[in-house]
Amino acid sequence: MTCPSCQRPTRVLESRHAEDGGAIRRRRECPACGRRFTTYERREPDPLFVIKRDGERQRFDHVKLRGALLRAAHKRPVEPAAIEAVVGRIEAEVARAGGELSAQRIGELCLDELRVLDTGAYLQFAGTLAQPEAAISG
Repeated sequence: MTCPSCQRPTRVLESRHAEDGGAIRRRRECPACGRRFTTYERREPDPLFVIKRDGERQRFDHVKLRGALLRAAHKRPVEPAAIEAVVGRIEAEVARAGGELSAQRIGELCLDELRVLDTGAYLQFAGTLAQPEAAISG
């Protein structure tokens, strides 16, 4: 790693686990200019994919799924934080399934979650799944 001030190589003074083991914190020093700074090293998560009806693989899009669920819950007594939690659980399920899940299964998971949150949002989302061009693909 190079120094942010003088662009010369730095040395590591100390390394320790951070964020409950999800990262490594390194304290660094530049021997040239003496500046000290901290860096964090994290594992980049593997990409997640949705398998569409025609067999095409598409990257899982957290924002797209959240938008579809928010549209279904529009004017319903559902907190945006609850929708965000649903998206997080579905994203975690895709990861547990090996990083790929069918669009149909993702739709089923959405329906299961919305059924618990709000019947109106559940029915609205189910209506979008019945229309092939509006089907949620993640």
